[in-house]
Amino acid sequence: MIASKTRAIFICILLLAPATLWAGEDNTEQKTKHIYTVIEFESKFMNRRQEQVLAGLGEPDRKWEHRGKKVWTYNQVIKEQGKIWNQNIMFDFGRVNMMWGELPNEGEHKG
Repeated sequence: MIASKTRAIFICILLLAPATLWAGEDNTEQKTKHIYTVIEFESKFMNRRQEQVLAGLGEPDRKWEHRGKKVWTYNQVIKEQGKIWNQNIMFDFGRVNMMWGELPNEGEHKG
């Protein structure tokens, strides 16, 4: 009787232990993307160098060129008019020169 109870407890421990151990392994931090207002974004990143933008926002979702100037697109980082917008940043001589937002469903540029 005691041996069967011990066996049952041992089997339960073996079955439940891996689940609790695996649950502890998932400690990876998920980076949450900060949603900026337009004024916040412009005051933080306007006239900044590429390295500073990269440090603040990370890798852009898309890099492209327009009239020989680099443009980086960050998806869904601006909140304006109750909607979440994509933000395009144009660099001139290594610094942010121009910014503009667009709704995510407006399509891709062919720059």
